[in-house]
Amino acid sequence: MNTHLNLFRFFNESEEKEFIEKNLSRAFALCLTNNCLFLNEYVREIVRPDDYKYLFSTMNSDTKCVVDIEIDTANLEMEGYKTIYAVAMTTDSSLNMDDFFKQPEYSDKKNFTDILITIKDVGIIIEVKRSGEDCKAQLFNQALPFIKSEIEVKPIRCSWQNVVNLLEKVKNVQQLTSQNSPFISDFLELSEFRYPEWFEPKPFNEIHFSEVGGTPNYEKLMKRMRQVMAEVHSIAGEEYQLLPYNDRLGISVPFGWASEVIPYFKCHDDKIKNYVDFCIWPGNTKYQGSFIFNKPLDWTKITTLTVSGKKYNVDVTCHVKLCHFRGRYVSSLNFSEADLLKPLYTAENYRQQSGRWDVSSWGKFEKLMDEYFKPEYDWREECGWETNFTKTDRTFFTISLGYEVCLSIPFADFKAMDKNESDIKRVSDFIASIVKVFKNLIP
Repeated sequence: MNTHLNLFRFFNESEEKEFIEKNLSRAFALCLTNNCLFLNEYVREIVRPDDYKYLFSTMNSDTKCVVDIEIDTANLEMEGYKTIYAVAMTTDSSLNMDDFFKQPEYSDKKNFTDILITIKDVGIIIEVKRSGEDCKAQLFNQALPFIKSEIEVKPIRCSWQNVVNLLEKVKNVQQLTSQNSPFISDFLELSEFRYPEWFEPKPFNEIHFSEVGGTPNYEKLMKRMRQVMAEVHSIAGEEYQLLPYNDRLGISVPFGWASEVIPYFKCHDDKIKNYVDFCIWPGNTKYQGSFIFNKPLDWTKITTLTVSGKKYNVDVTCHVKLCHFRGRYVSSLNFSEADLLKPLYTAENYRQQSGRWDVSSWGKFEKLMDEYFKPEYDWREECGWETNFTKTDRTFFTISLGYEVCLSIPFADFKAMDKNESDIKRVSDFIASIVKVFKNLIP
């Protein structure tokens, strides 16, 4: 899926804290408004059992649920409310609300609540923070007009971790009944990308290894990996961010000769078997190739790399990537020099053969590939030549002469360093060290 088709992703979205939190409030309010099951689950999480029964046990034709954002509570008609729930929605699941009514009063500013839910004469005002920030003072001042009007105010904390659990439960129930909601799925997708710390994956030491996508253990491994990789930018720098794609988890890298590092959970045919492979693709575009073919290729002969004082095995293979419109991946060839009749990766071939090939020259391309590859390496079969190209309506493709470099870390090493939830920084530091080693791969 194109990430820009997510309901809650916006072009030119500001990275200012204020705008991020306003957009988050808006997205959450839309989920509440457009999914009655989630609204029910969320309200039940917030209000007392007697109020929940009062709200939903009886209805009349005039009963409505109204969800508003950015409301100045001082302008509300106080007589319309019996009870107010003041909700601090942060990542701090242990936020102490005991001192809520002792917060300082602000007299020089308006107090806009992020979200206001009104059902009958019960209101829920929500202060939204994406982090663990203590927002009790803000929330208190939003509730102050009700307090002064002697309306019952109940301070509540609700963590984003709880909210995510509710959202996932709703998504799973609706999936069972084929009633999938784009509001719920897109909010979860956005949350997992922007705020992986909201999710509660177990540390690696508590997860059984799996390389099979879609299985419960594999999904747990990926959630934990997303969480630890999200912290790498705070160590390595702002240019090292999570990739904004749905089809792969990785980190962007500003190396010139490569653009991303991606981890894979893989079983190798050796004594250790279970590994996390970190892969990078030098020369993955013709532009990136300009950083490679103007200097010696001695680095392609390496078999180990040292990370944090320990040597790990490395596998370097040739990787010809074939793309189409806007550089979108179509297929690729992975091979070793033993599969070639003569060297393909030369500066001359980089200049003359990489780049765009129009359909009128595909016969020449086939002849070129036959000239370099041994007959036993069926390059047509490997890249799906007919399926992906000759029997399609494509009129061109582009190729790059690059490499795939995979650094294999035994999964046992990750289990040893990640035994508790608080070990996340240790793992992020280690991955940042891997990125640094990759950076020094090509001088």
